[in-house]
Amino acid sequence: MTSEISTQLSFTKFKQDLIKKDKRRLLSWANYELYVAFHRHESGQEAPALLQGENEARYIAANDQETLQRFLTNAKFADGSDLLIKALPLAELARNAHLYNLSIQLIDKEDRLTIGGALMQLFGITAILKDDGGNEVIYEADAFFFEPEGGAETLPYGAVQHWRDIELEYTSTQEPSEIKSLYVFDDQLDWNNPHFPELPENAKALSELSSSAKAFFEHIRVPPLMGWEEKPATPHVPESPYQNSLLGADNHGAFNVLRAMVDKNIVPAANDIVLTITKDSKHGDEPTDSPERWEIQIRFTTPLGFNAVFSPDWVEASLCKANKELPDNTGTHLASEKLRERIVNHLAWNFFQHGRSFVKTLFSTDLQGLLPGFIINSYGPFQPDYTDERFPCLARFQCGENGVPVLLLGPNESNYVCMPLAFEEIPESDVSPLIPRRNELISMESKSMLLAERYERLVIPASLIDFPDHWYQGIRVSNQYLKAKFIFGMRLNTLMTEIENEKATAAGSSLKWIVAGCAAALIGVMVVMNL
Repeated sequence: MTSEISTQLSFTKFKQDLIKKDKRRLLSWANYELYVAFHRHESGQEAPALLQGENEARYIAANDQETLQRFLTNAKFADGSDLLIKALPLAELARNAHLYNLSIQLIDKEDRLTIGGALMQLFGITAILKDDGGNEVIYEADAFFFEPEGGAETLPYGAVQHWRDIELEYTSTQEPSEIKSLYVFDDQLDWNNPHFPELPENAKALSELSSSAKAFFEHIRVPPLMGWEEKPATPHVPESPYQNSLLGADNHGAFNVLRAMVDKNIVPAANDIVLTITKDSKHGDEPTDSPERWEIQIRFTTPLGFNAVFSPDWVEASLCKANKELPDNTGTHLASEKLRERIVNHLAWNFFQHGRSFVKTLFSTDLQGLLPGFIINSYGPFQPDYTDERFPCLARFQCGENGVPVLLLGPNESNYVCMPLAFEEIPESDVSPLIPRRNELISMESKSMLLAERYERLVIPASLIDFPDHWYQGIRVSNQYLKAKFIFGMRLNTLMTEIENEKATAAGSSLKWIVAGCAAALIGVMVVMNL
């Protein structure tokens, strides 16, 4: 049993503040401590006890030890486990409840109270801090998990965090330029190690933070009460794993684990992948004899049961008709087996690159480059060969200081057709003269080549493409974390697609953007543990 708690939570006052819904006042309760029920397994592992309800599981806590002990008298636990009670701050219990999508059952002598959802975010991952100018900033924090999970050469949980600037009460007065979200990293680690993921631009070192901000970072980086090992993040690699002749023999392992997850948990069978094709109407400035274009949107329901909706692409009808793996008319169609396999690889390589960075995304553009299209520095179109198993593939375009991550889509004589996977502005002096139609890619204003992320295709000489080992063998953001983010992104994409399809009135349109803003605010605070 635990010793007495000095900052005991007053159940009555806490309940009154919940009724008032003053978030600033509620946040002051985060450091109060609770008695929490744990059980110790025969293995010696300790884990919080869970009260299973009809729709959710809950941690069990009370503001005094005797009350909790009485409540647990008739509780049943797994054979061979011992009951114990520990003291934890409400902030720590709420942080774990948020990570695992749980609630907290608070027990009083004569009353009970269940809190969950947004309150877990407020108590668990929110802090009121000061920026460099001494101004108040309210942050919600998201800590990253890393691959290889449990490996000797990996980064500890929370070594990098994303702090999102929020408002406790929605006022819509904050301009986008005033948002002070930032990435914070532990600068005691060797970030010059090429196997580490690349830190975002302007990421802030932990040593530069104020004492209160450092304390918040340390709170967020405490490992969760339940370990990743209790739910394997990824399925086993199949007996016949993916092989790519473009890559070195030792550069397939990490990708194969991720690809197996995408194949099993994300992409359904081919006959469950829907391609919706509609004829794109001509715009007023287009010639009447311009080629017919089709709008193609891919969607499916994943094996986990949620809908995946991706941004549509616009393709000349003749290019689709010329590819035997694609439909040759408008309407609703199902994917071929070859197209499904390409979708798996396309998503898996995009996931892999997401894992090499910390950029926030909704994943809606992760199928860009899958279909035929035009190449910005070539006179001919790109027609993918879905039977060529070398493509797509992550590679480095040797341009600039560190090189640009690109997705190779296919061959083009002595070149590769590529799609940039990051926004880059390359100075003209760093742009190789070997690149076809180089001068047309250089902006006259900025004297640089602008590469848009997951937007345009361009041809790059094979001599400027390489496959550095540390890109494929290095430490990445965890696969399970990526899967959780993908689920959230797809749910938001589905919501916004439904709103768009309703063709709301002007008033409804205003509501749409409010919904979008509220939903987007959740990007950094996803459930990552209960998948």
